[in-house]
Amino acid sequence: MIETLKILVIEDSEDDYDLLLREIRKGGFMAEAKRVETVEDLESCLSQQWDIVISDNRLPRLNAPTALSVTRSKNQNVPFFIVSGTIGEEAAVEAMRAGANDYILKGNLKRLIPAIERELKEANNRLKRQAIEQKLAKSQKMYQFLSGSIEDAFLALDKDLRVIHWNGAAKKEFNIKDKDILGAHIFSMFPEWRQSKIERKINNVRQKTKSEHLAFQFGRDYFDGSIYPSEEGISIIVRKVTEKKKAEENLKKINNELETLMYRISHDLKGPVASIMGLINIGKMDFSEAAFQQYLGMLDKSTVQLKNTLDELLNLSRIKQGQIMPEEVILEDIIKDIMDGLKYNEGFGEIELHLNLNSSHTVYNDRRLLTSIFQNLLENAIKYRRKSRNHKSWILINANKEEGELFVQVIDNGQGISEKLQDKVFDMFYRAHEFSSGSGLGLYIVKNAIEKINGSIMLESKKDEGCKFDVIVPDWKQPPATNYNEN
Repeated sequence: MIETLKILVIEDSEDDYDLLLREIRKGGFMAEAKRVETVEDLESCLSQQWDIVISDNRLPRLNAPTALSVTRSKNQNVPFFIVSGTIGEEAAVEAMRAGANDYILKGNLKRLIPAIERELKEANNRLKRQAIEQKLAKSQKMYQFLSGSIEDAFLALDKDLRVIHWNGAAKKEFNIKDKDILGAHIFSMFPEWRQSKIERKINNVRQKTKSEHLAFQFGRDYFDGSIYPSEEGISIIVRKVTEKKKAEENLKKINNELETLMYRISHDLKGPVASIMGLINIGKMDFSEAAFQQYLGMLDKSTVQLKNTLDELLNLSRIKQGQIMPEEVILEDIIKDIMDGLKYNEGFGEIELHLNLNSSHTVYNDRRLLTSIFQNLLENAIKYRRKSRNHKSWILINANKEEGELFVQVIDNGQGISEKLQDKVFDMFYRAHEFSSGSGLGLYIVKNAIEKINGSIMLESKKDEGCKFDVIVPDWKQPPATNYNEN
């Protein structure tokens, strides 16, 4: 099929014009041509569409550089050739830099047809690219309109899974940098998706054109949403659900703790109650004074055990439900008050207490919670001392005040805790010692009180070498804005 070309020729010689057209027709093209010689005629003709423009280098009233400038001002894509009898190499190079597609000497017109074929192909490719860019720009406007109206993170991908658009929420949540993400493959942004369940879901959406649920973690945050098919490829719309997930996990934790609590309450309270009831029944049948004293002692022991368990459960409930009541507290006063209250506990007289504290160790915090923390730590240190005639038990308390925090160490040389058990010692009802008679709530209460005041605690211990608890207590110069009642 012979192609017809619309050709605009800038030439003052009719013979050279005819020679050009003959060469073009000989190359297999039909030609619809027009010849002009002035700027005015050139500008007028450029209002029409032309396939190629051919210009002589020099005319009486026009030259090739001016013709090229006028042409490019009207049409950036049309191929422009300089066909001249003489043109210097420097002038030719300058013309090419200015936007001419090629220059050909009139004495070597055999180069004209290959040059035309090449540039027509390039011009067609440029038009296709422009069409794609226009379509992309249209898609971008559409995506901007749609994505700008939602608060969720939005990513649009082409059929090759390369990013073609994202909204402000996605830019914020995923720390997107414009220069790095446009055109990038989605797996370069989320490498962990490759060869995973998410990749399979993406492929399902592409093949079946049906949406899929999407849930994933990015950094420390969790996201939930969907993958949708689109004309260009796929779209991903997700929202951050970190707080929701944390709330669900916290609720699950609370439910698990509640189940454990109910079981242990049943277990730990039923035992002493059953013992008390049994002793009462025995007492009804045996009224001797010796038996009465024995039963009374056993009743007392069961009652104390019952009271201790109830006290610890009540203390735990107050910690979880109570509000923070900050005040200026002197640590030394709290420790001395605690020790005064423990002096009648079994084993207290076997312990030496060493305090490296002074009046500067003050902190603005909740007195009740701090008392609960250090009372449980000291009770444990006394209860789990090493019971040996050749071993002198001691407790050492160090403190160091820095701006914003009070660092406290509670150290003992008691039974210690083996390393394999240390991860569980702060769990509810966990007893690190096989023959422990405690409720297993002491360190759990400590952990909850520490979390309540936004502090921290660390344990270092070895079996038969004692324990060291490092406690960090934040110093609130002003009451905290939140009551921290999440638990």
